[in-house]
Amino acid sequence: MKDKIIEGFEKSNGFKKIHGFKIVELTSEHCLMKYEVKESGLNPYGIVHGAVIFGLADTCAGALAFMSGKTPLTTNSNINYLTEAKGKELIAEATILKEGNKIGYYTVNIYDENKTLIAVSNVNMYLVSNK
Repeated sequence: MKDKIIEGFEKSNGFKKIHGFKIVELTSEHCLMKYEVKESGLNPYGIVHGAVIFGLADTCAGALAFMSGKTPLTTNSNINYLTEAKGKELIAEATILKEGNKIGYYTVNIYDENKTLIAVSNVNMYLVSNK
């Protein structure tokens, strides 16, 4: 299943492709994703735009939720920005808080390349059966 998710992820277009989000590690309990900071992802102050950080968190949680064997749809999410992100790379690490038959709750920590915690996000997903 992991290989199929990663393959589909790499082939898909849109937000994650534009920003170059890459799955580094994916298990049934954990997802690690990287984003190499691009000029297009910066705000006018040269800091990684909050929307890119939020998108990275949502995408990382979604990749982990796909490991449930169902299609995840974000129903609610929030993010707390703890410090500015000015580095060359961001790392997202998603873990499962609770995963049921229809709803999954995930936490995503976003770090810079120095392992400084940049943001923390909680993502709730509706898990749609693939039948």
